[in-house]
Parts: sequence; structure tokens; C-alpha cells
Amino acid sequence: MKIIKKTLLFVCILASVVACDRSTEQTQEISIAEKQPKAEPVNESVNLLEINASGMRFESNNTILSGWTTIRLNNKDNMLHFAMVVRLPDGVTATMYSDDLGSVFQKGYDLMLEGKSEEVAAVFDAIPDWVPRLTYQGGPGFVSGNSSAQSTQYLEPGNYIIECYIKTNGIFHSYSPVPGQLAMLLPLTVAGTPGGMAEPSANATLTINESGIQLTGGELKAGKNSIRVNFDTQIRFPSFVGQDVHVIRIDSVADIQAALDWMDWQTPNGLLVPSPVTFLGGINDVMPSGSSAFFSVDLSPGRYAFIGEAPEADKKGLLLEFEIR
Repeated sequence: MKIIKKTLLFVCILASVVACDRSTEQTQEISIAEKQPKAEPVNESVNLLEINASGMRFESNNTILSGWTTIRLNNKDNMLHFAMVVRLPDGVTATMYSDDLGSVFQKGYDLMLEGKSEEVAAVFDAIPDWVPRLTYQGGPGFVSGNSSAQSTQYLEPGNYIIECYIKTNGIFHSYSPVPGQLAMLLPLTVAGTPGGMAEPSANATLTINESGIQLTGGELKAGKNSIRVNFDTQIRFPSFVGQDVHVIRIDSVADIQAALDWMDWQTPNGLLVPSPVTFLGGINDVMPSGSSAFFSVDLSPGRYAFIGEAPEADKKGLLLEFEIR
């Protein structure tokens, strides 16, 4: 009960600052800087950004062409990672994101778990006013250690960061204790030059709306799958997370509940490594509503589930079990 009260307090404070009362869909229009760094085409058909996750750092190029963009996350750690793409408002840098938001978020979270409500309120007064103008643009979902995952999303020119906020010993991976230094935050510039990549094809389609996740087209198969995700809505829950989809392998009857409990970052064990189940990738939340993105996943015969990163995901319709024969 104490944890619940602490969590509710933290969520209310966060909601008041970043306008998380947006429980319905929203569209953000972000202006684009006129001058963009030049990027070289990857090849004629694929606009690819390859990221290695190792040693609590992302290693990758910092510039990619615009348009349809494939991001491949190679998880070279033993722990789980993901690569969420966030577009920054004009004038906001990756260092500002880390120093002015990441540090405040970690400190407030620590105080929340300690039950220091008055201090939590004081800390979150310092959250910058540009936070509600952040927009989320997909990226490879949760993938277990020594594996790879990839997603394809349409990226407009602008400045972005790629973030992983999984926790180790209660510390978010994107948090840096040293101002001016970045942990699992990768600055990314999407250049004005189009990459020329065509929209991918898919053998199955998921639709996410106010009812949750639904398989609305095609079929899943053994082997490699390209899955289109249509975000009919993009709901921001009071916990600040949005609608997304990740794939878990179900090895035992206990895996579903273990995954549901683990997907709530507000709890001490939420998003804490090691994860209780095997994750195979997916797509992080995409803004605005009405957009689509793609992810790839290799499925061998067995039981699986699509699951969203949200408290009580099953009650929000963000849990869909399936079997591959």
C-alpha cells in the first residue's frame, strides 16, 4: 500500500508538469531547423541506422537521412535493452535532455521510493517547460541480451535522441551522474536529404486503438515476420507511458503475470534487469495518432504474446497471446 501511495503521488506530480492529462490522442507540430548536417546515403534501397548497445552505452552514427528509416539494435550486453526514438523541440539538445530531465527524473524517482513526498514535489518543480513538446517516434522494442531487433518508422528532418531507460539497481540506464556526459542517450540528427527508402511490406498487421492491440490483417508465421503496426490512437496513460507493442516468448504459465508486473516502471522491480521473460523486439510508442511503423521478429514454433509497456497492460487491452505452429 505504501508503494501504491508513493507511486500515485509521483504520477500526479509528473502529470501536472508534463500535461499527462492528455488521456486522449494528440498531435504535436514541431518546427524544423533550417540547417541540417549532411548525411551520406546508406544504399539505394535501405536507410539504415545500426546501433550497438554495450557497456551501458549506445554506439552508432549520429546522422541519418530522412523518410522511412530502419533502426537495428544489436544488443551486445547480457541485459535487456531497447532504443526509443524521441524528437526534441527546437533549441533542446541531448545534453539538456540528460542534465535537465534525466537527472531530475532519477532524483525524483529515488525520493518517491523513499517516501519523501515534500522533497519529490520540490524536485519536480525543476522539470523544464519543453518536456510536453517531446514527441515519440518508435524505435526497436525490448530485446533480451545478445540478440538484435529492428524497427522501421518515418522520420522527418530534425534533432532526436535515442534512449534506453531500463533500470539496473534502481538506476535508469539513460541517467548520467556527471553533468554534460551521456549514458544510454544517443544524439541523432535526421538530415533534410531524403533517404529514398520505400515503405516496407508486411505479412501481418497489428492495430492499436482505445481497445488495445488487435491482429487486423495477414497472419503470423514461423520464421521471419515483418509486422506493420497502425497506431489509430496514441494514448498517454497517467504513468506517462504511451501505447506500444513488444514481443515476449511464453515458456511457462507464470510468464504472463511476471511480464505484466515487470512492465510497470513505477514499482521497484519494474523494468529492472534481469527481466523475468525473454523479449524479442517490437516497436516503441509512435506519435502522432494515425501513423504506422514496422518491426521484424523471428518466431520459432511456440507460445508468444504482444504486450505493451503500461501498468496492468492486460486491463488496457495491451496483451495479445498467440501461438506459432
